[in-house]
Amino acid sequence: MIKIVIKGFMKKRKQKLSSSRLIIIAAVLLAAYLVLILAVTNLGQTRLKESQHRELNLKVQSYTSMLEYFFYVTNDEIKNLASDKEMQTFFANLASGMSMKYGLGASLINLDRDLIALKQSTTINQKPVYRRLMLVGYDGTIISNTTPHQDISFDITQYKNMKSPDMMIRTVKKSGDISIQLIKPVKYGGKQVAFLVADINKQVIIDQLTVQEYAESRSRMDLVADSGNIFIWNSLTASQEAEGISTLVNNLYFEMQIKNTPFKLRSWFEPVNEKDIFTSGWFIAGLSFLAFPVIFGLLYIFKINSANIILRTKFEESNKQHRALSEKNVRLTEEIDKRKISEEKLAYQASHDALTGLPNRKYGNERLEQELFRAKRNNTNVLVMYIDLDNFKQINDTLGHLAGDQFLKLSTSRLLGSVRHSDTLARLGGDEFLLVIPDLKDLKSAKLLATTIVSLFNKPFFWQKQEFFVSTSIGLSVFPQDGDNAQQLLASADTAMYRVKQDGRNAFSFYNTDMNRDVQRTLELDGRLRQAITNDSLELYYQPIIELESNRIVGAEALMRWNDAKFGFVSPEEFIPLAEKNGLIHQLGELAINKACMQAAEWQKISPLQISINFSSVQFRYCDKLFKQICHGLTQSGLPADKLDIEVTESLLIDHSDEVVTLLNKLQSMGAQLTIDDFGTGYSSLSYLHKFPFNKLKIDRAFLRNMHANDADRELVNAIIAMAKALNLKVVAEGIEEQWSADYLRFINCKYGQGYLYSKPVPAKEFELLLSHKLKPILCGQ
Repeated sequence: MIKIVIKGFMKKRKQKLSSSRLIIIAAVLLAAYLVLILAVTNLGQTRLKESQHRELNLKVQSYTSMLEYFFYVTNDEIKNLASDKEMQTFFANLASGMSMKYGLGASLINLDRDLIALKQSTTINQKPVYRRLMLVGYDGTIISNTTPHQDISFDITQYKNMKSPDMMIRTVKKSGDISIQLIKPVKYGGKQVAFLVADINKQVIIDQLTVQEYAESRSRMDLVADSGNIFIWNSLTASQEAEGISTLVNNLYFEMQIKNTPFKLRSWFEPVNEKDIFTSGWFIAGLSFLAFPVIFGLLYIFKINSANIILRTKFEESNKQHRALSEKNVRLTEEIDKRKISEEKLAYQASHDALTGLPNRKYGNERLEQELFRAKRNNTNVLVMYIDLDNFKQINDTLGHLAGDQFLKLSTSRLLGSVRHSDTLARLGGDEFLLVIPDLKDLKSAKLLATTIVSLFNKPFFWQKQEFFVSTSIGLSVFPQDGDNAQQLLASADTAMYRVKQDGRNAFSFYNTDMNRDVQRTLELDGRLRQAITNDSLELYYQPIIELESNRIVGAEALMRWNDAKFGFVSPEEFIPLAEKNGLIHQLGELAINKACMQAAEWQKISPLQISINFSSVQFRYCDKLFKQICHGLTQSGLPADKLDIEVTESLLIDHSDEVVTLLNKLQSMGAQLTIDDFGTGYSSLSYLHKFPFNKLKIDRAFLRNMHANDADRELVNAIIAMAKALNLKVVAEGIEEQWSADYLRFINCKYGQGYLYSKPVPAKEFELLLSHKLKPILCGQ
């Protein structure tokens, strides 16, 4: 019995020891298993952190490279804009003293259009790169602004002493907001004259920096500048956002300088151990469920594998972006090479004429200055020839510009065949050429060469199996007797050439000092005409227009008269062409419109009549401005539009634009009358009468002068009146000086007439007496 009890006790003891050992062994194994899991987990987390750090470093490098490329491209665009043709043309016109009304205003419109076009066309993902483009003068004035209603923050003083001509990038802090500006100095003639300022759209930069970010990326980015930090992105946990930047020290931190900019990119990223890859909660849960270590181990391995897949995917995506950036760099290198080739081509185009391949005006002047320098050193003579093709405009007008270009090429070929290799032949523009002959022996050689060149154009030109002849006018000046610099010699040769034009063309002439008299008179007239406009010393005369059937005054033609204190009476045939050349014609036209409309409005109280005003074709180059002047004159005076008769010459109709047709239609629609002046003396065409909305035409006085004795002139007048009647146009005959002419015109149903038979042009007071029948008409010869 005792043995049985002892045997049972020993069996229970053995079982108890075995269970404890098994528990201990199992615990040890489990502990070892857990330690192994922790070791493996720690190693995996370390590898993940290293992989994450490399990935994030590549990402930040990709962002900085993207911003560097962005600022490089914008820098290049602003640089091109600062040196383009319209910018240089504007400052050239400004330097030459042009006013905003004539010349400078058009350049400013082209400049505004270029700035607006760049702003509208430069987009990324349909978002504009520039919020505003602004051109600031060297004195701080705003020349051009694409967004004029926005506040401007630009201190000009700190940029006047910029030593570098390159782009400056700066940040401006205003009302707590930081904006980014690109400033490019604009140069003209080697001097800084303005600054081109571009406000960058920050949203474009933010979009590029956040293209790879999403809400679960747990990251934050700031763009650091001198004026403060620009917030880019924040997807960190809510607790970190609430606690502020001080908690960011627990995150992965990167700071990289963006090359060629004043910016640094600061980035914070939540480490992998904060992204639920392995946390204390999971670890405690694993220890709490020792019965399921394998399951949690597998879950952990699966989670690690998933994290690795995500990281590998992101790493591959980063590599793709890196390769894409490399490809962009390759394309950028190719683009730079293309640009160098383009710049070389532009340099050639800048010094040579595209059509003929000859040196252009600028390069021709440089060659002339070089020859003058050599001639001064060697004590030799230089011949300067100013060559102009006669009546070349008629070729363009009749045959077209394609034929005109072919004529210029053939003319260039003939000229090159008659000069030496040491001579310089340049195209100054249009149909004008410059020929520089160094080492001139004597005037006899110059005459022989000029005769040879004139004879070159005696041979016909052929175009589409037709023969055409073009002559040339040549002006010659010789260094040193006609000038000691290029400008004087060119001016002298040009003056001599115009003397040939005046004397009949198709010849040559040497310069002499007497030619300056006409030039001096023209210059003085120019200055005195400007003073006359300023002092309002020009006067309008009025010549009555008579209804031939009733001999009643039904209208008046307003004619500008100028009686100068020095030159006396200056003919309109002299000062009107001068005003057309120097741009004063627009002021003269405005003066004539306002005065004539005001005077005609007063005369309506005496008798209803139309006022006729002559318009120059030059005025129609600015159709919108001319329309505003006419509307202002009618509105200010209260004259009905149907009492205004607008007279234009046939020269306007030869080379008109769509804007001219639109303007004439607008004038007729508002009730104004339209008249062709001097009909029959120019390039008359029935198509003008059909295409343009004319109400009447004027027969030129040249047809009436010999109408009594010349049957041909009389038949032409008959034909014009018959044609006008068929087209329902009224006819006004100018230059009626004999009663016979008036009777004949009345007989053939010509409705209106004017001339010295009835009255010469008279001042407003005398015309008012005529209109009131208080003064008899002033007949020719009285």
